[in-house]
Amino acid sequence: MAHDIYWVREGRVLFVNYKEHQTVATVCACLDDMASYLDGVDHPIFLLINWLEVTEVDKDALTANRGHRTYSHPMAARGVLVGFDPLEAFQNEVTSVKTRGNKNTIYFKTVPEALDYLKTVLEMA
Repeated sequence: MAHDIYWVREGRVLFVNYKEHQTVATVCACLDDMASYLDGVDHPIFLLINWLEVTEVDKDALTANRGHRTYSHPMAARGVLVGFDPLEAFQNEVTSVKTRGNKNTIYFKTVPEALDYLKTVLEMA
């Protein structure tokens, strides 16, 4: 499987770890699994998305799933993304904003940086 998904903080932060070669189909499969988790909560959550273990990305993998319901799911409070290069971040932003209608993502270079951000946000909540 080209991804893992599990709770970092139950009901608050879902960790999504993309791995290996990402294609349109593998990205869609991960988005489907994220949607299942989002369907199972009754309040918006953070999605901590790690892209650091991706070894290869097909040309259209990040843009072909525009319109997927995960991008506009009402239980997706914010995407906290790690390890996207500038082109991948741009492609993800276009896909997300075109689907959702607004920006709900923030980017970090490392998982510890993203976790520090989430810790601060969750302490304020």
